[in-house]
Amino acid sequence: MSKLLYLSSEDIAALDIKPKAAREALAHAFRLHAEGRTHVQPKLTVPVGPGHFFQSLCAAMPDPPFATTKWVGVAADNRERGLPNVNGLIVVSDFTTGVPVAVLDGTSLTVLRTAAMSALAASCLARPGSSTIGFVGCGAQAYGHLASLQEVLPGLRKVVCNSRSRSSAEKLAAYARENGLDAEVADSPNEVLACDVVVSTVPAQPGLEPFLDASLLRPGCFVAAVDLGRPWRGEGLRSLDILATDDYGQAADPSNRAKLRYPGPFDSDLASLVAGTAPGRTDEKQRIMFLFPGFALGDLAIAAEVIAEARRAGRGLRLPL
Repeated sequence: MSKLLYLSSEDIAALDIKPKAAREALAHAFRLHAEGRTHVQPKLTVPVGPGHFFQSLCAAMPDPPFATTKWVGVAADNRERGLPNVNGLIVVSDFTTGVPVAVLDGTSLTVLRTAAMSALAASCLARPGSSTIGFVGCGAQAYGHLASLQEVLPGLRKVVCNSRSRSSAEKLAAYARENGLDAEVADSPNEVLACDVVVSTVPAQPGLEPFLDASLLRPGCFVAAVDLGRPWRGEGLRSLDILATDDYGQAADPSNRAKLRYPGPFDSDLASLVAGTAPGRTDEKQRIMFLFPGFALGDLAIAAEVIAEARRAGRGLRLPL
């Protein structure tokens, strides 16, 4: 009888997927995408209220031969409930037969996927000599991004942390120090904008007014706007030298375009960067932002890597279909 593999957040953490492995899995998937060998639909959103919505993200590819859907619920008020703002599950099926193969915790996998996407973009768009990294927002995504970006930018030495909750900024700074980096807590987000690399991970919340000014970014800066750019003042973003996204098609989809602080057009996407059809950074002084809503192909690529590692390690719960 066929078995369904279930992997919890604890299982995924125990597998300890390395940033390089996640990044290589993504690069392979986006090369296939550039060749037209993947099948991806723009994410579908069911809005409920301000900062409260549900999404479905679907993708399929022949190598590894899987298809996935990720079901996500976002509730901005969850902090008051002691819950993450974003929660989800990923269902994986065999590409050829359609038989369900696995169910994975989508929340922890999303952190892996998103950090790996930013790192893949940074490998093409960030200045190799970058030495400072700053975070506006210091939740789970900040930790994942710090590990992933350190690997592609080994010159990073200092971390600047800013968050609406000072305690979360202090925790991230302490984590950075434990990992051999200098770190400080910034009272103003403008201090973060003076870094070589900036990661914004501001969660959706009712009444949020943009407060980050792209004109304050230093020459040579690379920004990963993990939060759809919601804290950035949109009128200043086109002044940047390069604006990149995860996928041209998804960014142009009307429902997704409406959510992005900058609606396009974009200069490059991940498929064009890994395929070499977009040039990436061409000057050390260019100021560049990777502004992305998250792409289903990324979830599929990382889910496939997690499943392969779980099978090697014998990890997870096998359930009858």
